[in-house]
Amino acid sequence: MKNLLNFFLEVSKLKEMPRTGWVLMEVKDPETVAEHTFGIALLAWLLGEKRKLNTEKLIKIAFSHDLCEVYAGDTTPFFYYPKLPKNKKERKRMLMKWARLLKPEKEKIGKAKFEKERKSLLKLIKLLSLELRKEIFSFWLDYEKGVLQEAKFVRQINRIETLIQSIDYFGTKDIKTRTNWWEWTEEVVDDSLLLEFLKIIQNRFYGKVPGYKKERELESILDFISKIEKLKSLPRLYWTARGIKSPETVAGHIFTVTLMAWLLGKEKKQLNMEKLLRMALCHELSAVYTEDTVPYYRRLPRDERKRREILRKWPRLPEDEKARRFLREYKEEKESFRKLTFNLTPDLKKEIIGLWDEYRRAASPEALFLNQVNVLAVLFQGLLYQKKYKKFAATPLWEWAFEKCDDPITLEFMRNLHKKFH
Repeated sequence: MKNLLNFFLEVSKLKEMPRTGWVLMEVKDPETVAEHTFGIALLAWLLGEKRKLNTEKLIKIAFSHDLCEVYAGDTTPFFYYPKLPKNKKERKRMLMKWARLLKPEKEKIGKAKFEKERKSLLKLIKLLSLELRKEIFSFWLDYEKGVLQEAKFVRQINRIETLIQSIDYFGTKDIKTRTNWWEWTEEVVDDSLLLEFLKIIQNRFYGKVPGYKKERELESILDFISKIEKLKSLPRLYWTARGIKSPETVAGHIFTVTLMAWLLGKEKKQLNMEKLLRMALCHELSAVYTEDTVPYYRRLPRDERKRREILRKWPRLPEDEKARRFLREYKEEKESFRKLTFNLTPDLKKEIIGLWDEYRRAASPEALFLNQVNVLAVLFQGLLYQKKYKKFAATPLWEWAFEKCDDPITLEFMRNLHKKFH
């Protein structure tokens, strides 16, 4: 468990690592590697289910493919450029054109990248058990080599999710910018379902495509994912209320919860891992409309100084008031999910709302475990902030964790957290 904690400490760096391509393109506050991973995993689940692929593998491959960047750094699509000029204008002009290299040169650069990332991943996963090391490395290798059908699918989803993000950042008017990301995407996408999805993206953002036929299910998934993109820039309210600058986002938090659910839940053989991972991915999607929430936040005064003083302790409320508050928030979140999933097919809508509902009511073994993992993820992040900011104290989060956690695995993780940070 100590080594697993150290692994999470290293991986948490991905929540603060902006994607290099957006930095080079001078995007303000670009998505991080962790937020991008969340987007890929969610899109892979939704489209992969329609393709009848193994969802558990899709999500695990999505979460494995960029772990190497903890040490190797984020690799931009522009890595094919031998050397980018330091002058911003010249660099931007060069980045407006896609790199054109001869196949031998491209393969040489690709091999160097592969070897650097392989060594980085092996360094990272040596902290884990042999079983987890094998699992993560095999998923990463499958992604790189395109061995499994699921791995090929996620590799293509990676390009499509980046394309959607580029449209969000740059819009559709700049033909040079949009051509770059379309070319990069079309280099690898050959799955018939994903090619159809690309047509839907083109039709929605660039006008009618000749011979385009409406595909309601794919159109609804695009609409859903476009709304979810907001979570990559939505800061967690508990941290902003405590005065943390540029804190983790909701998407970053979901990344941590999902990864913890996978690795901590590995020991609980009785859990349905596929269900657990899906539940983790959608447990806080309601924040798209409700914004992020903090326990008992509405009771706090508007005055910032008084608010911070109250947040130094975990609030204690009568059981009847807790019940009323839960019911009010439950109704608000359910309405948010109804709006969010309104255009999805009945089956997909039922699945997503059902997973959230089960989690919120702690109505299954997976939901009970995930609720505790969620608390651990918040406590873990709070301890990182306590280490970074002298005025921040994670004491209230310890109280919350002791109140909520009773599973042997989560209690053992808490003991190791205490040893590490105290």
